[in-house]
Amino acid sequence: MKLTLGVPLMLAIAEHIHTARPDAQFVLPVAPTLELLALATFADPQQNPAIQRFGWMSAELVSPENSKGQLPVLTTPSGMQVTLWTEFPAYAMLSQCDLCLTTIGANTAELGALAVPMIVVLPTQQLDIMRAWDGVPGLLVNLPGIGSSFAKMINWLALRRVGLLAWPNIWARREIVPELVGELQPQEVAATMIDLLDHPEKLQQMRAQLQTVRGQPGAAEKLVQLVCEELR
Repeated sequence: MKLTLGVPLMLAIAEHIHTARPDAQFVLPVAPTLELLALATFADPQQNPAIQRFGWMSAELVSPENSKGQLPVLTTPSGMQVTLWTEFPAYAMLSQCDLCLTTIGANTAELGALAVPMIVVLPTQQLDIMRAWDGVPGLLVNLPGIGSSFAKMINWLALRRVGLLAWPNIWARREIVPELVGELQPQEVAATMIDLLDHPEKLQQMRAQLQTVRGQPGAAEKLVQLVCEELR
């Protein structure tokens, strides 16, 4: 999921959760290759029109003047804050999370290895966003007259093969962690997450199933190795 779509979607979801559970804390691991100022542009409606798709507003980057003991945050007009975690890898922080929101990729293997409950999302509101792609797909999507048709075909093909997308689900050959696919609405995803947070026994069951899938302690390296082999 591109940052153009992913940042506003996940921040909008966090906003809905914050409304229902003001005590909830949000943390976003930041890749070492991504500058915080660049990340903040994806939460700025003047620079990212995709924000309008979710009826969401904006978030502002706030960096502490004294970095000792404080971390930068993205904050919204409502007061909701998302802490930006720049330490890499972020395993120590992630292992403390009650629930993670992520998209498909090797990160689902890492979270699975840590036995962290997660919800995996794959939004398909990308007909216009695909125009920002690089390479041949981006060129085809931007061709006059056929670009939108090509983008719709890509979405259709993607939805046809939707099944088990998260690595823990693939290895278990069944759905352990929820996979939400389609034109996702923030309030609906937030409702799913709130339900899990309101029922810790469901989170514990998911954690136990992830522990079973990951096998013995130290399996994280094996899982990542399997991902690398699959991607070759």
